[in-house]
Amino acid sequence: MAAAHPDDAFLVRPISAADDESVATLIREVMTEQGAAGPGFSIHDAEVAAMTGAYARDGAAYFVVQTFDGGVLGGGGIAPLLMPDGSPVEGVCELRKMYFLPLARGLGIGRIILERLLELARKAGFRRCYLETLRTM
Repeated sequence: MAAAHPDDAFLVRPISAADDESVATLIREVMTEQGAAGPGFSIHDAEVAAMTGAYARDGAAYFVVQTFDGGVLGGGGIAPLLMPDGSPVEGVCELRKMYFLPLARGLGIGRIILERLLELARKAGFRRCYLETLRTM
């Protein structure tokens, strides 16, 4: 019997306000697990507590991976890459806050989200995508 495709077991959809608490908890758990909880890590970004609002702007999107019983297992987003002064870098977006609980890893779900995000980025006019990550991720 062939293995199930990730789309058969999970729903990938845009984030909603009802997801904010679950996504914030997930981000904090995964970043802590990965040793990325100290000063300077994005676990401390204000947007973590209000992801829906943070991605409700032009050139930004955030998707969550949900089980069919409603549990959120991960997510990822894009947004314009900003300079320290807050101005956008022309034609460059950033892959942001892409984290998954262990249950959702290694199933191809990250690739599904990444492909959707990059398609949206191209449609929004971005030519490059910046990624900041750790070796363990």
